[in-house]
Amino acid sequence: MNDRCRKNYLFTSALFEGTDVREMEKLSLNARLKQYAKGEIIAHEGNKCTSIGVLLKGSVSMQKISSGGEFATIALLNEGDFFGEEIIYSSQNTYSATLEANTGALIASISKDYINVLMNENPVIKDNFLRVLSDRIRNQNRRIELLSQKTLREKIAYYLIDLYNQQRNENEEEITDKGICCESCEKNCNHRNMVIRKKVLLPVSKEVVAKYLAMPRPSFSRELIAMEKDNLIKVEGREIFLCDVARLEREIVEGLG
Repeated sequence: MNDRCRKNYLFTSALFEGTDVREMEKLSLNARLKQYAKGEIIAHEGNKCTSIGVLLKGSVSMQKISSGGEFATIALLNEGDFFGEEIIYSSQNTYSATLEANTGALIASISKDYINVLMNENPVIKDNFLRVLSDRIRNQNRRIELLSQKTLREKIAYYLIDLYNQQRNENEEEITDKGICCESCEKNCNHRNMVIRKKVLLPVSKEVVAKYLAMPRPSFSRELIAMEKDNLIKVEGREIFLCDVARLEREIVEGLG
């Protein structure tokens, strides 16, 4: 990969948002790039962390694997995300989870020494680093709330509403239709009406989402079908339309009770 491509990819990461182009030129020369195939292990739990990894292309799962071979996905990383930042400065700088590529993935590794240089020379990168650490803590708290839901439906409802809140500006559609469920009257309208269709786009496959929700894939699929029958959602591939946001939110409240 040439230097221009390296810079373009690195600009996608929140860690380098607002960074000077000349700084990115130096960074691109100091970052080590590696391509991973789908299913390939990037780092095993217990491995020493010596660099921060920036995910330039693809998707990666962070997984906890038991001695019996069972595993749960504790986080999903997408393009622009990075990992190792909460470990590399720890007194126990070993990975607490296994990192596996969900798709083909391209990762840039930046050594701890060079990260120190960057943060000393560029306050923007230091601010970005602290902001992302704070976001990571917030995401972990949301993860705890998700797993505290008691039933499969409550977990799925929490995940979909959380995903909707992240994507709502880009995934709302205003359409003219009749016979579509309107939240205001909670029944099918017999007249044409302007309706905002609320939808989410799953960032990864349903199999990976099921792992993230700590449930078997067949159980996840069955519950999606049941939620469709109850007019809560409509599934079209990786697009899921939220037919009744209020009822989904009630599921969450009950699950936290």
